[in-house]
Amino acid sequence: MGSYVALSELKSALGITSSTDDAFLTLAIGAAETAINDLCGRKFTADSAASARTYRAQPYICVSDDISTLTGLVVKTDTNADGTFDQTWASTDIQVEPLNNLLKTPARSVNNLRAVGDYTFPVYGDGRASVEVTAKWGWPAVPDPIEQATLMMASRLYGRKASPMGVIGVGDFGPVRISRSDPDVAHMLMDYRRAGIA
Repeated sequence: MGSYVALSELKSALGITSSTDDAFLTLAIGAAETAINDLCGRKFTADSAASARTYRAQPYICVSDDISTLTGLVVKTDTNADGTFDQTWASTDIQVEPLNNLLKTPARSVNNLRAVGDYTFPVYGDGRASVEVTAKWGWPAVPDPIEQATLMMASRLYGRKASPMGVIGVGDFGPVRISRSDPDVAHMLMDYRRAGIA
């Protein structure tokens, strides 16, 4: 992995100069990134090439996975419920939302396609996917809070090798245990969690 945090960044944060634990540190980074992706319901890197995915929609809105750029975006619909996406939409037929997300600094993804032109999205009673979207999926850049949360979580996971049972020491009143979650990490991820889509 290492898409959000480089091995060198984690080693610097932990004050590690040797390469003895590189494999364990790399595993911690990968586990942290996967956990954050799973918790947020998205990934924070951009695909290098466009690929097609299919969706169900409502007449005026199609909720898609995160789109990192409008470059390469193609929307097609299945107008005959036969699994063939035969109608290609013009860019003027679509409004991407949240509005202005791609213009923010840093840029954020878009994941709603609104029908604003000549067409509406077909809706079929059997739940058939009626929209094909070709796009570069993901986020334009890794947000700072995601990078920081990954660094903190990877550091925590690396530290667990010294406390496999969750005990980091013994105090006057017995074992000192690691807390179940880090409130700072949870707070940083709060704004990036995605509501589930059908």
